[in-house]
Amino acid sequence: MLLSCLAAVSCGQGVVWKTDTFFLNKDGITQTAEGRFHATAPDAGTLVSDYPGADIPEGRWHLTQDISRFAAYQAPTRFEEAMYNLSLEESQKAVEPDSTLRTGREWAGVWTRDVSYSTLLAMSHIQTEAAQKSLLRKVNSRGRIIQDTGTGGSWPVSTDRIVWAVAAWELYKVTGDGQWLETIYPSIKQSIEDDLLTVYDPETGLVKGESSFLDWREQEYPRWMNPVDIFNSENLGTCCVHYRALRILAEMERMFDGEDAARYDGVADKLRDGINRYLWMEDKGFYAQYLYGRQFLMASPRSETLGEALAVLWDIASPEQAERICSSMANQAFGTSCFFPNISGIPPYHNDAMWPFVQAFWMKACAQAGNEEGVLHSIACIWRNAGLFLTNKENMVIYNGRWQGTEINSSNMLWCLSGNLSIVYSVLFGMSFEKDGLAFRPFVPKAMAGTRRLEAFPYREAVLNITLEGYGSGISAFYLDGEESSPVLPGDLKGGHDVRIVLDRHVRPSGITMVPNAYSPDTPVCIRNDNMLNWEGIEGARAYRVVCNGKPCSETKDTFFRMDHYGEYQVIALGENDYESFASEPVTYVNGNLMMIPLEGLGKTEKSPYSQYEGKGYLPLSVKENREVSIPVTIPQSGEYALDFLYANANGPVNTENKCAVRTLWDGAERLGVVVMPQCGEDAFDVWKYTPSRIVHLDEGKHVFRLSFQPENVNMNIDVNSAAISKMRLIRINQL
Repeated sequence: MLLSCLAAVSCGQGVVWKTDTFFLNKDGITQTAEGRFHATAPDAGTLVSDYPGADIPEGRWHLTQDISRFAAYQAPTRFEEAMYNLSLEESQKAVEPDSTLRTGREWAGVWTRDVSYSTLLAMSHIQTEAAQKSLLRKVNSRGRIIQDTGTGGSWPVSTDRIVWAVAAWELYKVTGDGQWLETIYPSIKQSIEDDLLTVYDPETGLVKGESSFLDWREQEYPRWMNPVDIFNSENLGTCCVHYRALRILAEMERMFDGEDAARYDGVADKLRDGINRYLWMEDKGFYAQYLYGRQFLMASPRSETLGEALAVLWDIASPEQAERICSSMANQAFGTSCFFPNISGIPPYHNDAMWPFVQAFWMKACAQAGNEEGVLHSIACIWRNAGLFLTNKENMVIYNGRWQGTEINSSNMLWCLSGNLSIVYSVLFGMSFEKDGLAFRPFVPKAMAGTRRLEAFPYREAVLNITLEGYGSGISAFYLDGEESSPVLPGDLKGGHDVRIVLDRHVRPSGITMVPNAYSPDTPVCIRNDNMLNWEGIEGARAYRVVCNGKPCSETKDTFFRMDHYGEYQVIALGENDYESFASEPVTYVNGNLMMIPLEGLGKTEKSPYSQYEGKGYLPLSVKENREVSIPVTIPQSGEYALDFLYANANGPVNTENKCAVRTLWDGAERLGVVVMPQCGEDAFDVWKYTPSRIVHLDEGKHVFRLSFQPENVNMNIDVNSAAISKMRLIRINQL
């Protein structure tokens, strides 16, 4: 349902946003679903909640920290002021004794993506020194940005570490500190150079690797996808952070008189074009979640809220696309799901959940696109969570608004409290830190009209008292010390100054799509019997789409399909509600076009515990032994080949640690790319999997392939980068 006007908005009654589950008014939050609960603010330093999931048992939060060093906020309602003060206090509590930022009350330590997204939302100017120290903590001994422990052994299965570059650049824009710029530049450049050689798809221009922030495998991927498949996928949000980092590095190159600015801009252009070519869904009006598959990739048509928001905020989407995204994306009563539709049978965490920090980026995107209802819905949902829970919780269940029932959770969550603060700084006051100044682009919905004031806001060497009047998405008058001025303050401004902003009392009509929570059909499980593909029927499916080599080839109500030529086949269940399942695990019909090359005996063999290998043995790889291996092969016929390796990596579990093995693959002197061998399980010496395929053109005749350990192959562990390989597989592809 597309809402063309706000539900029950009445300035006279003080109602700001209302759904059938809760409403926000001048007094606070009232939830009407599953009982009647309230959150109110008797004063700017107190919140009272009767919600049974409140963080404080007695249901009353009092300001206890000294927050006088921050800008004081005066708003039209006490509840708005209390939301701001609660989040400021929690930002104080997030600073550890060593002056780094704690991820959450329950999560000690600094995490690259958490601190980076928090810095982008508010910590760059709220806790500048702590944000700087935290980011520097996430650079390793080789000067590379750290990808935290994660799926398949961290980088390069997870590849969103580069959001660090965006956060570090934001800190430069806040401070104007040239020394900070010199500190961060080498790490950004070296990390991007490694990524360019490892995770960029030369065909699509997109970036491979796990979804940014959505890093819990079965929570957002079909169950058949293992770490190899996740590495091979190309996700919207991850691509967006790489795009922004490339633009930033190009700008740094120009500032440092580097020679690579045009090259980085060129890669960014290709990445932006790839996002719009391969992920944009014209019929839906937003981007696809990711490309996935094995030899051939296809788009998952779910929306992905963080990625959609970043595409808008960083101008990957055109203004017209941005408007469509914000009006077309599915929202639910309690917030906007991390992705939609959700996955049945998976407990809430990323699936079936709203994360306030993601909602904050979505709110900012809606403001940039001029979508008033999207802004109001986001503000109401963020304040509902913090108000009723009396803290900025990590996430909550999308269909009932509770934090109980999520897989794990934390109070005082860094990026969520940062998102709450961004309501004031980034949206209502519209602060945008630029390289040479502080710009203002306020967005105040009509239902929130009034006068707001920030007193003693520090900006570089200036202290600002800022008054914001009225409502609207444009500025009718901007005054600096009583004189009419441009809404961009110079970066070299010094001393105390008064700023007055008068809004134009105009907001363009807009709407958002509100839908009930929904699930896609279950993913089919396919079995191959010779050239027949069979699967069991899926409950709620009206039909099935058969996909060959990433493209639809048939639609049927049957539960079988005859494969009559080479291809990688998958099946999608089509639901009655127009939602579709994930595609089934690919089944490859080879039809004789297969070569298997044994690798034992091609290098030095050491004692190793791997077992259950095919053939007579295997070849162990490590940073000391078999750093380069030559593999002679005679190609019987020129053509396109899918090339991969049967490998084992028992150095860690599939969900943590940092020992993913990486090697560079060559055909003679031609670099073909990388071979990535994620962890298969702790001490899983009998688990063998195929690496991601490289599709390459090979001429008939003799070839000498090489696997070599190059500097760009160094993983996050640095010391342990080992695996065992048993066979090289070549499948000649007969294109349809």
